[in-house]
Amino acid sequence: MKALSILLLLLLSACGYRDISGVYADELGTTAYDFRADRRVFITVLEVTVAADYTTHGDDIIVTTPQGTVVLARQDDRLIGPTGQVLKRQSI
Repeated sequence: MKALSILLLLLLSACGYRDISGVYADELGTTAYDFRADRRVFITVLEVTVAADYTTHGDDIIVTTPQGTVVLARQDDRLIGPTGQVLKRQSI
């Protein structure tokens, strides 16, 4: 079992997996993305929340909703949206 855990960790490291779980919000607090480990994200804009799925590809986070797809670029503890919107990781 321990060998399997180590193998999984090595495989995830080799694929460039970096956990993005947590809440990222803009400076005004009008937009927030709550990323979960199960590849779900809850997006809140002006107090309206929708659920979506996400995948990662390098430093890009691809968020897919019924309304469309958004690509966020990860830069340290921030996510940059397509319009330049900056979402900063919130402390727990």
